[in-house]
Amino acid sequence: MAKRDYYEILGVPRTATADEIKKAHRKLVRKYHPDVNKNNKEAEERFKEAQEAYDVLSEPGKRRNYDQFGHAGVGAGGPSGGGADVWEQFRRAQQGGPGGAGRGGAYQWRPGPGVSVEDFEGMGDFGDIFEQLFGSRGGARGGPRPGPGPGPGFGGAGPRARPQPPRGADVEHPVTLTFAQGARGTTLPLQINRDGRLETIDIKIPAGVKDGSRVRIKGKGQDSPGGEAGDLFIVTHVHPHEYFRRDGLDILLDLPISLYESLLGTRVEVPTLEGPVTITLPPGTSSGAKLRIKERGIHRGEEKGDQYCVVKVIVPKGLDEDDKALVKKLQEKHPINAREDVRW
Repeated sequence: MAKRDYYEILGVPRTATADEIKKAHRKLVRKYHPDVNKNNKEAEERFKEAQEAYDVLSEPGKRRNYDQFGHAGVGAGGPSGGGADVWEQFRRAQQGGPGGAGRGGAYQWRPGPGVSVEDFEGMGDFGDIFEQLFGSRGGARGGPRPGPGPGPGFGGAGPRARPQPPRGADVEHPVTLTFAQGARGTTLPLQINRDGRLETIDIKIPAGVKDGSRVRIKGKGQDSPGGEAGDLFIVTHVHPHEYFRRDGLDILLDLPISLYESLLGTRVEVPTLEGPVTITLPPGTSSGAKLRIKERGIHRGEEKGDQYCVVKVIVPKGLDEDDKALVKKLQEKHPINAREDVRW
């Protein structure tokens, strides 16, 4: 089967800049990484395609040859041809070794000052994924650093790299949060057992975590003699709220109103995480209508969701004959075909 065009694989034009090519590659790698797509052969092939395309288009010399001669200008390449193994190239890229996309520190993803949130949207352990893909030079977390190559002299045998001390074990610790703490973030004192020693540390839970999020605190796992300490992973359990519920970054609140308020309109005070807010319902508000309160939803970094008040119209019960006659007159005066627009 004919090989696909490398620009088409990355989804960039032939005039794309090096930075645009890099961004497109990172996006595809994140999408199709095997840790995110367990036992998905198609995703695995897309991953390999993206890596092969980037390996060519990220190097000016190879890119010039490809632009002039196509695939023939850069050799067969790829997992199906006689070139280098894309997986091996990818592993080299993580180590900053020759032939890999990580040469010269092209990928220098850093999680910030020791704290990151993983599995944030149910997409797998992204802290580990990013560290595998875009980690700093020297190899993936906990792996040995590449040693020096063969030195000059008879036999070509140079000095061997010293084995690195093993990395300390990671530790998981569950915490229970209120709905508001998960939505707005909080700082909690936490007592942990590190190698038989009790240690109390303040854990900052970032805003926007949900049930099952994993907050990583670098270097707070088990120690390793002479090696790097493991990480502490805080696994969050968020209690459901009495009347708020979460939908992505938005918060939903059911708002009961009477039939008369629905017909005539009204002003209602409703709760939010920052305190009560008065909203106006226009006359003729139907059940199911959503009234938005801007930026009163879930906060996550620079993003702020909204709060939606979902209207539930409550109708009177136990009408006598006189009441029914009044309603009938109103119906005759203002007829409504409630199912006019439905397709069933």
